Amino acid sequence: MAEANRCRIAGQTADEAERRLAANITRPPTPASEIRTTVAKAYAGTWAPSGRPAFKSYRRAPVPLSSITFNPAKLAAVAGAIQQPTSWRHWLWERSAKRPECMNAFSFLAHLYRDGERVHLFDKMDSKTAMHTVTITHPMDCRVPADIREGGQHGLGCWYLANPIDGEWHDTGEKDKITGKPHFSCRNHQAITSWRYGVLESDLAPADLWLAFIVQLPVRVSAIYTSGSRSIHALIRLDATSKADFDRIIAPLKRPLKVLGADPACLSAVRLTRLPGCWRPEKRGFQKLLYLCPNPPAVRLADLPVLRTRFEMLDRWHTLCPRWNRNQEAYQ
Repeated sequence: MAEANRCRIAGQTADEAERRLAANITRPPTPASEIRTTVAKAYAGTWAPSGRPAFKSYRRAPVPLSSITFNPAKLAAVAGAIQQPTSWRHWLWERSAKRPECMNAFSFLAHLYRDGERVHLFDKMDSKTAMHTVTITHPMDCRVPADIREGGQHGLGCWYLANPIDGEWHDTGEKDKITGKPHFSCRNHQAITSWRYGVLESDLAPADLWLAFIVQLPVRVSAIYTSGSRSIHALIRLDATSKADFDRIIAPLKRPLKVLGADPACLSAVRLTRLPGCWRPEKRGFQKLLYLCPNPPAVRLADLPVLRTRFEMLDRWHTLCPRWNRNQEAYQ
């Protein structure tokens, strides 16, 4: 009937409509006069389309990001897809391109940034002024000042801005409500010179499950380190061309990552992250580097080969110092 009505509205004759229906019907007419009866009924009527859409869309509006919550069961299911090692610290050390125990705060930065690039260091998360601005040179004087090693003047530990900056102060476009003077910042998007890195962090997920999830991500991981407390940060290589490109890459990842425990606030283009090699006095913990690969391959960490084993290193130490007692069972 719908096709017969379309033929009538299109100006075709009843005979043309019957031939069209007979040529396109996908089953035998039942009864044999079905086509003739249908066309006659359609051409005797006055039905016309209303102009409204034939089907109403019932697509559900997306849930706001603020309403999405961490789902421990989903994270456990993802983490269970691989066999977890006895010690994640040892597992990452065996696959790290650079030996983590040989790095301090400045040598860590020297491996991640290029000659002439600048990196802001902070001892307060909301500080407007950098504690130090490190200019990268190769070779670099890697003697770390005591105030950085000891966690800053406020006893909160140290952070660094994940992407390099130009070291200048830029107008944010905002004005002081009282004085009317423009606001300037050294850590806004205008100061960024390269959109190279993003940060993944979780304050909710258990450390072992979070690492089991990180190593399965199809991203290029440059570094993994602890916060001196319960959370673990991962520095991922994005190589975005601009802030808009960075946001385009990150936007579709925020919802699924938040469900699995990631902090969506950390998935921003201008982000502070913990600086490895520093003490965090408030938690009495050390911000420890677990994995470092300046030029990460485009494969999952779970697929990386073992570069060295702990026992090979123990054998080397025993060769250098024969009096040292090598006890494998104590290091299982």
